Parts: sequence; C-alpha cells; structure tokens
Amino acid sequence: MEKKSDILQSLQDQLKKKQADISVFSDLLEDYMALYTIKKKLKADINKRGVSYEAPSASGKAMIIKQNQSVKDLVAVNKQMLLILEKLGLTTDKTIKDDADDKL
Repeated sequence: MEKKSDILQSLQDQLKKKQADISVFSDLLEDYMALYTIKKKLKADINKRGVSYEAPSASGKAMIIKQNQSVKDLVAVNKQMLLILEKLGLTTDKTIKDDADDKL
C-alpha cells in the first residue's frame, strides 16, 4: 500500500511531466492530501463502527440503529478528490509513464 508521501510525490511528478508544477496547482495538491487524510479517518471510523451502529435514543430509554455519517462523508470526500485530479488533468488516460515504468 502506498504511503501518503508516495502518493504526493507521484502527483507532483505527474505535474512536472506536464510542465504544470506551479504554485496554484501545488496548493490544490495540498488540498487533495488533506482530503486524503480525512478519507483515511472516515474509513477507520466505518471499520470501527460499521455502516450503521447502535446508539441510545434521544430519550435514552431505548437503543436505536443509526446510519454512520462517515459513509456519506466518505462519498463526498472521494468525489472532491476526483474533481481535484480532474482539474489538474491527472486522469488515468493522461498518466505519463517513465521509461523505467515501461520496462517493468
């Protein structure tokens, strides 16, 4: 599994290859990586509590099943991350390989 720093480096390399490694795009990459951190926390919460979980009702007299908000938030975060990549032109059909990658 790739580490956060590996992902950031890969994205930065792609921008350099496109000659688009300018401040405004670097700032968008920082936003992307902040969302990456949030995504990991949301996934951890879903793994811990599940898609739904039991919680006391407002009256506290009964237990009810609640939907885990992290599921909806994860979808929104993933969508935003994909939008950032799209705006930067970093899609799979535009990925530029190194010569070393071609030999693998």
